[in-house]
Amino acid sequence: MSTLHLHVQPRDGEPFRHEVRGEAAVLGRSSKADVVLADRYLSRQHARLVLREGSWFLEDLGSRNTTFLNERPVAQPMPVRPGDVIRLAESRIVVADPGGELPPQAVGDGLTGGTDERLPESTIFRPASELLAAPAAGESGGLASRLRLLNEVHRALAAPITLEALLDLILDRVFAQLQPEEGAVFLRNEKGELKRAALRRERGVTGEPLYSRRLAQEVTEKGVAALVLDARMDERFAKAESIVFSGVRSLLAAPLIDSEGCLGMIVLSAKSRLHPFQEDDLELLMALASAAAMRLRNIAHAEETARRRLLDRELDLAHDIQMAMLPKAFPHLGGIDVNAALRPARTVGGDLYDVMADGGRVWLLVGDVSGKGVGAALFMAVTKTLFRAIAPGSASVAEAVARMNRELARDNERAMFVTVFAARLDLATGELEYVNAGHNPTYRLEPGGRVTTLPGPVDPALGAVEAHEYRGSRLQLAPRDAVLLYTDGVVEARSAAEEEFQTPRLESYLGECAAASAEHIVQGLLERLDDFVGDAPQYDDVTIVALRFLGPS
Repeated sequence: MSTLHLHVQPRDGEPFRHEVRGEAAVLGRSSKADVVLADRYLSRQHARLVLREGSWFLEDLGSRNTTFLNERPVAQPMPVRPGDVIRLAESRIVVADPGGELPPQAVGDGLTGGTDERLPESTIFRPASELLAAPAAGESGGLASRLRLLNEVHRALAAPITLEALLDLILDRVFAQLQPEEGAVFLRNEKGELKRAALRRERGVTGEPLYSRRLAQEVTEKGVAALVLDARMDERFAKAESIVFSGVRSLLAAPLIDSEGCLGMIVLSAKSRLHPFQEDDLELLMALASAAAMRLRNIAHAEETARRRLLDRELDLAHDIQMAMLPKAFPHLGGIDVNAALRPARTVGGDLYDVMADGGRVWLLVGDVSGKGVGAALFMAVTKTLFRAIAPGSASVAEAVARMNRELARDNERAMFVTVFAARLDLATGELEYVNAGHNPTYRLEPGGRVTTLPGPVDPALGAVEAHEYRGSRLQLAPRDAVLLYTDGVVEARSAAEEEFQTPRLESYLGECAAASAEHIVQGLLERLDDFVGDAPQYDDVTIVALRFLGPS
């Protein structure tokens, strides 16, 4: 064969096909290689395929992580044939037969064919629950031997063990007792897809191991064990029309199932075995699979617990960092009384506020990032950092907000945005200049008890429209006037009956705060929210900032 057909599964990226038409092809991560593989563990020129006297050979080019052909290290040039598997670090290449190419899904998960594929007529299915309930077949001596085996497996599984060691142990015991030529364990990943997790083969067995996707569906979704007595007796497979059962004489498959569901399956096959697998072999494999499933579930739970502990520690650290970014003290300036509070709904959140002195003026900021969790917290940190860097010295609030928006919108591939209310109070005059960028209205509290919202346009949130020109508004505060800035977690707070706090309750409360201090306004509102919500979980981040203008300083 002068042309070599390759099915390539790089570590990173989508599978692809490649035809080698010359007399040599270099494999590696270099852009100058003939077959470029996205795998950072590869050498730039890792290996080479060479055509010599009509046959292809694989050579290692002094790679750091070795080249493998059918899991054998390539120390010297080795002949390559259709069905062989080349492994370079974490990338795999299947050498295809030019006359019968593998389907795309055959590369990567070890399964092939479709779910509508026909299985051999000699296939027997038995429910897993029936096999586990039935006594083992065979004579008393054989029964005792198998009971000893199961007892040994249970003792081994009871000891601390890693997933890799567990899969090796399962295949060790299966090969010792049932003598298959090939065995594989398939496990479901986080997406629920079956992926081959372990493979064991007798010496001399080569080619890419593939099993029927239809068979996997029957076993894992219906919870049945399968026995193919002799596929070669089925006329539909006698001429190897299906690569699934090409040359396979007998096959066993059992689900890895427990009370919580199916984790995957174990499948065994044989080509040259004189006697096909029998039903008592299926019973033993099902018993071993059941024991393994319990331990696999325990390992999965332990790994999930460890991941959650690590995540909790990281989130606690992120929470501490986020809270540390908030003002530790408010400006001690004559003419104002200010207070604020932030309660994230989760360990970290996307709300933010800031109060910053700038000569004879005070800057205020309240914001609410789209979304929740770590991503929102990171965007919040960037927004607050930009505010601190841009606001002081800006000619106007509108100019500062526009500059922040340009920075947040640039390269914003996730299309995140933050609604903000930004303001600047002149302590000498009481003039309040402000911009509302998609945020909730801000309230003005007058000493006589009148509560009104600040007038002015509402512009787009920051990060949404890069070139937007923001419009500022101005308002003259009278001595003893107060303003309240907040996020929508206040008005959207929910009770156990799923009722929202809503604007009328907020305005009614603010009407009671005509002469209250800024701290009383903030803490009183938090208490009012707690009474309304009761034992219901917090729905959204809550942020409140209150500032009372005492008079020109």
